[in-house]
Amino acid sequence: MNKGKKERLVAFYADRCIQCHSCEVACQLENNTPAGIRLRRVGSFEKGRFPEAKKFYISSACFHCNSPACASACPAGALVRREDGTVNHLQDRCIGCGYCIQACPFKVPQFNPAQNIMRKCSFCTQRIDRGLVPACVAKCTTKALVYHPDGEIPTESQAYGKIENLHMIYKLVHRAEEYGLPVPVPLNTTTENQLWMWLAGLLPAIGMTFVLIRMAQKIEEDKGDE
Repeated sequence: MNKGKKERLVAFYADRCIQCHSCEVACQLENNTPAGIRLRRVGSFEKGRFPEAKKFYISSACFHCNSPACASACPAGALVRREDGTVNHLQDRCIGCGYCIQACPFKVPQFNPAQNIMRKCSFCTQRIDRGLVPACVAKCTTKALVYHPDGEIPTESQAYGKIENLHMIYKLVHRAEEYGLPVPVPLNTTTENQLWMWLAGLLPAIGMTFVLIRMAQKIEEDKGDE
C-alpha cells in the first residue's frame, strides 16, 4: 500500500462466519439494490464425506484493487479509485456498457436491468465519509467482517489478497480455491487490449448507423424515380 496514506480495508475471518446473511441484508438495505443483485454475498462450501463432512462459508464483495482494471476500462468515468483505496461507483455517470465486467479479473460488477447500469460494492463510502463503518461490518454479529480504517493488519500476513494490496482481504481456514477464490490472485491492472475492446463494442452501432443511412438513401432514390 502507498506509504503515508491511510488505505482502508475490510478483512473477512472465515472461522467466525456462521452464514447468518446479516451482511447481505444490511448491504441490500443500505445501497437500495433490487432483487437479484447482491453487492455482497455469502457462499457455502463443503469438505469431506459424510459423516465427517464440514461446511464452511465466505462473505465476499468487491476487492477494491490497488490498480483497478474496472476503473481504467470504464469509458464514462463511473468508477473512481479514491486515495483511501476504495473504488467508488458513480451511478449517475454509468452507461451500463459492461466493460467493467470484462476487465474485472474477479467478475465483480453486475448488470442491473432495472436501472440499466452496472452495480458493485462501493465500500459504503457514503457511511465511512461520515465516520461510520460499512453496513456489512456494522451488522456482522460474530465479527467475521472487521473494518480497518488504517489498512493495517500486521498479524494477518497470510490473508488472501493482502500482498496484492487488495482492500477486501480474506483470512481463510482452508485453501483459497476451496472458497471459490481464484488462485493465484489475479493481476489487477488494465488489459493491454482494452482499447480494442472499446472499439469492438462500437462496431455494432457503426454498422447500424451505416444501414440506416443506406436505407434513407434508398428511400430518396425511390422517390426520385417516381
